[in-house]
Amino acid sequence: MTDGDWELRPLAPEDCDELARVHMAVWRDAYAGVMPADYLDGLSDERCADRWRESAARPEDAPERTLVVVDPQGRLAGFGSAGPTRDEDAPTEWELYAVNLAARARGTGLADQLLDRLVGDRDATLWVIEGNARARAFYTRRGFVDEGGRDVHPATGTPEIRMVRRA
Repeated sequence: MTDGDWELRPLAPEDCDELARVHMAVWRDAYAGVMPADYLDGLSDERCADRWRESAARPEDAPERTLVVVDPQGRLAGFGSAGPTRDEDAPTEWELYAVNLAARARGTGLADQLLDRLVGDRDATLWVIEGNARARAFYTRRGFVDEGGRDVHPATGTPEIRMVRRA
């Protein structure tokens, strides 16, 4: 799928190193002042690339989906992932795991396209860092509401909230 010169396509093995660099840069930007600086400074592109390689190696019929965002110059600019819920007490069977976009991809409508392609019209939950106002506003605009679930990001103790959207 393309939007002008932007493209959304499935994650491929050759994307993993570049996607890891983008992923970690997005986290350092989005969570500055929200998560501890030493944690963000210690994020490893290499460890992240290893996790992306595991995702890219999943069989084609695996239920989890990851789409990458490719900018007009052919560079990765973000991703979205979704699949079966990871929570035992989830109010839905489907979970939006992430929508992460580099600054150059924000405001283009790509986050909406990722959500549409990964979740569609089904019921879904997601976890969002409580202090991530931009993400919370986006998800609220797309029909997600705080359903009361609370947790903390395991590595930092940063509060997270669970949101749900009913089809």
